[in-house]
Amino acid sequence: MTSYNMLTDPELAVLLRNGNEAAFKVVYQTYWDKMLAVAGKRLGNLDEAEEAIQDIFLNLWKRREKFELRVNFEHYFAVAVKFEVINRLAKRSREQHRNNAFAQQNTGQFEPLQMRLDLEVLRKQLETTISSLPPKCQLVFRMSRESDFTNKKIATYLNISEKAVEKHVTTALKLLKSKFGPLLSVILYLITISK
Repeated sequence: MTSYNMLTDPELAVLLRNGNEAAFKVVYQTYWDKMLAVAGKRLGNLDEAEEAIQDIFLNLWKRREKFELRVNFEHYFAVAVKFEVINRLAKRSREQHRNNAFAQQNTGQFEPLQMRLDLEVLRKQLETTISSLPPKCQLVFRMSRESDFTNKKIATYLNISEKAVEKHVTTALKLLKSKFGPLLSVILYLITISK
């Protein structure tokens, strides 16, 4: 039996490209804490840092078939964290600028036209709500909904039981339903087809 912890980065990269879940798990467990420490320091927000690292790993898995490791995983993740942090700080700045502009334009009186549903606003509200979940619950939900992983696959990756996976998904859906009510299924569908 292969001891994945003993494999070199290039060997793990080849296995990852071929969809090997055990190789992905080793990379995940090896680099998660290091990446979180760097992202947390740069963003100044641990919740946002966890979300950033989850996004990096989800993107790695989604693009695994085309993944090319040029140096090693430490270098790859250092660059990935750097760009993810830059993007998030830029997004934070844009949102602050928009919020300031919106606050200046509105006197507190909302006209009916301002109340119309806007997909981008809903997407942000959904993302904010998902990001408020506990880290493990958030990761399970994202793997389930964004990467279409089965409960069994998620349980294997994260080394937890399928019951625990179901509990995390149920917790996430409960929070989302309390926030969005009957609109939740429509929002999830529209956001999926708009990606």
